Amino acid sequence: MAGKGKTAVKTLEDLTLDSGYGGAADSFRSSSVSLCCSDTHLSYAHGGNCWHLTESMHSRHNSLDTVNTVLAEDTEILECSGQCAKLPELEDVPWNLGDVESALRKEEELRVGCPPKEILAKLSALVSRALVRIAREAQRLSLRYAKCTKHEIQSAIKVVLSWTISVNCITAALSALSLYNMSTGDKFSRGKSARCGLVFSVGKFFKWMVDSRVALRVHEHAAIYLTACMESLFREVFSRVQRSALIEKDNGIPKFTLETLEQAINNDSELWGLLQPYQHLICGKNATGKSSGLNSVV
Repeated sequence: MAGKGKTAVKTLEDLTLDSGYGGAADSFRSSSVSLCCSDTHLSYAHGGNCWHLTESMHSRHNSLDTVNTVLAEDTEILECSGQCAKLPELEDVPWNLGDVESALRKEEELRVGCPPKEILAKLSALVSRALVRIAREAQRLSLRYAKCTKHEIQSAIKVVLSWTISVNCITAALSALSLYNMSTGDKFSRGKSARCGLVFSVGKFFKWMVDSRVALRVHEHAAIYLTACMESLFREVFSRVQRSALIEKDNGIPKFTLETLEQAINNDSELWGLLQPYQHLICGKNATGKSSGLNSVV
């Protein structure tokens, strides 16, 4: 008999006989962007990747598995004891470095200076962890009705992100969805991203959500919400790094390095825990354990 400490293990395919895609789930069984952690997942006879469910994940209103206010100084203890599982590293993300650069240049104050490719690559890797956190929480919220809508994405954003960042991301998502709904007249002449006023591809995000099994059925508004959220999050992170006192400037042009990027994020209590590789979410603490961050820097 399994011990009390063991969690119930199920796959999303086991939750219903109808995949919602008419057999398309078979082609996603070996997806490399599965949201389950690679070092703890089990394989089943049908090839599906497992998703570890605990009792609270069966509740639509309990997010204790997503949010964990472990103090920053306790992370080393957890890692040494083997209790600190890490997020899966995404092999494929629904954007490229060109998209990231274009998204950053979309805001006028971020057009000063051109960050090198290694900075964009590091920023992309860090923000991808926030994508995994939001997608995992949206997946948990979608279990009851086997469907992911804009409401699950919005709730996941509120749970995972800090209040300030979540407000900005949800505002961007509402704006994108409003533009999309108002552009029904030219829906055949422009793509979804153009109609939403977004740089990131809504189609790529939708495909990523399906491949990652965020839910058995994914609504297009959920993809629009997630796309707008991630695009806004990139600009939010980069703007905070750019405003950091740690970034040296040459004639008013910021000089970015990997070290200053990491130091700026480490000093921000709203970003550091979010962009950590651990599954538990450290809230309101920076790398030194203090609750002060870049949001106080003008």
